[in-house]
Amino acid sequence: MSHQPLDDFELETLEDFLESEQVHEECQNFIMAHGFLTALSICPADNLPANWKDIIFEQEPNFQDKKQATKITGLLDRLLLDIQKELESEDEFLVPCELVLAESQDELSELQEWASGFMEGVFLTERYWFETDKEDVIAELLLPFMVASDLFEDEEVSQIKSNQKLTQSCIEQIPEVVTDLYLTLRTEPEKKQHKPASKHKGNKNKKKSTNSKAKKK
Repeated sequence: MSHQPLDDFELETLEDFLESEQVHEECQNFIMAHGFLTALSICPADNLPANWKDIIFEQEPNFQDKKQATKITGLLDRLLLDIQKELESEDEFLVPCELVLAESQDELSELQEWASGFMEGVFLTERYWFETDKEDVIAELLLPFMVASDLFEDEEVSQIKSNQKLTQSCIEQIPEVVTDLYLTLRTEPEKKQHKPASKHKGNKNKKKSTNSKAKKK
């Protein structure tokens, strides 16, 4: 049976549930979950972490019944497969939000949410991204996501964000860079032995949570 992408009604059903009172207040919304699943789809691990749905939900949702639980988790499985199929096509990747940042530091744009979810996926599977001989290339390709997520305060990110035009130019590269990352990590990387898993330029500044309340001032 061929894969059936989520239709508009199913996408809306999943989006509404992730923003409902049935989930924890720190549950990822649809945009964040899409970014998170995009990173997991790029990751070259043979198997995804078994707890990926737990990370999206933060804690077990208050499902109405088993039927609803099966439906929502099934929609997440299909969303993941949708993203994987899109990446495999090597067509231009469609980020489900506008490529703009919030005008105020007190606001969080959808792009920031998506990029935060993406980086959460990178953090979860970090060793698979940086244990190859392409570590420096991967770190450079991740720069637009670091700028967009607002989770980092290292010098290079700060320099870019100090210039509005440079910032916009950087984040507009994200759809293309998603495909570049996928191709780079999926082209038979040469494994390095005994390589520390957390060595990359943004790691020491990363955050454990994508909750907007935890944003650095």
